[in-house]
Amino acid sequence: MEPDKSRDLGTVAVSAILIVTAAAAIWDTTDMADSDSFVFPRAIAVAMIVFSVALIAWTLARGPMARPGEEEGGPPSTLRRVLLVAAMMVCAGLMPWIGFVLAGMGTFLAIIAIAMHDPWTRFRQVVYPTVGVVVVLGFYALFAKALLVPLPVGTLFE
Repeated sequence: MEPDKSRDLGTVAVSAILIVTAAAAIWDTTDMADSDSFVFPRAIAVAMIVFSVALIAWTLARGPMARPGEEEGGPPSTLRRVLLVAAMMVCAGLMPWIGFVLAGMGTFLAIIAIAMHDPWTRFRQVVYPTVGVVVVLGFYALFAKALLVPLPVGTLFE
């Protein structure tokens, strides 16, 4: 049976949902009087709209394409997708208790383990977790120190 090589309408649908969500976020900030409160959410929402519109245009312009997983010779892994979302949900749930840094590092490591298709080499065992720590600490420094966004410290450490 020949696989359906129609346009990726799922990408268009999710992008449209993200555009609506971002527009709602912008609308929700209209009653904020302090510019320090609304600048960051609006900037992220505008970026989300711009990138979603660009993704829709790119998806529609490129035409028919193979379905995900077709190039590997098998169906896409639903279990991996579910586990990735579950890891992020667990991170969001744990953040108030263990803080941004520990939850972020744990989630990064979990996502690496879940998403890894290739065998673990000694190089990957050293470099991937190191990159994860650097990325999480970099985001912490950017948000907490440079942008002065209050991040959860964790009630276990107060």
